[in-house]
Amino acid sequence: MKLSTLLYTLGFASIVMSAINFVEGKKIPEGERKNDKQHDGNFIGHWAPTFFILAKVVEDREHRTEA
Repeated sequence: MKLSTLLYTLGFASIVMSAINFVEGKKIPEGERKNDKQHDGNFIGHWAPTFFILAKVVEDREHRTEA
């Protein structure tokens, strides 16, 4: 598996994990733990752009070395 594929997969996985954490936080009754879950979801969601940018950079380098 190429590194770029792995990074794209991690980007999509972080989006899914973010959504799951955020929705789980919504299901928890009002309280301290609810905010923690929602904040975790937001934090994990911010990883996706980084993974996608790194994947694109690595993908461009992989294509340059193949040519």
